[in-house]
Amino acid sequence: MSRKLFTEEQQQLLRQNPYIYSVTETRITLTKEFKEIFMTAYKAGESPRKILEDHGFDISIIGERRIWSISQHIRTEYQKYREFHEGYGPRGTSAAHSVPSDTDAPVSEADEIRQLRHEVDYLKQEMEFLKKISSIRTTGK
Repeated sequence: MSRKLFTEEQQQLLRQNPYIYSVTETRITLTKEFKEIFMTAYKAGESPRKILEDHGFDISIIGERRIWSISQHIRTEYQKYREFHEGYGPRGTSAAHSVPSDTDAPVSEADEIRQLRHEVDYLKQEMEFLKKISSIRTTGK
């Protein structure tokens, strides 16, 4: 069974969607925001296809199999971790901790800015967590 690859033109069209974190010829990576929207709508009884269509995804480009895969991936991530991560990373870790490969690197400046902002936010959160741990150790609580 062969995998349907995205052409450069299709990748450009997909990148225009604000809910897409990045696109390669084989993979669509979604934002944390969209995953949360998807899960809320899915729990409310909407079909995965309708959710994607309502949020600007071109079904003719994505294809039926990817609709199922996107739905499965989001539901599995929610069931395992009860939260979502921006982009794509190894199971159980944030995308900010994964080492980007050449194919996962942001293609446009907007993608790169979005990724860098996410990393800054993540690092701020991590720094606050470390401050709390340090505070607990020094106060002996």
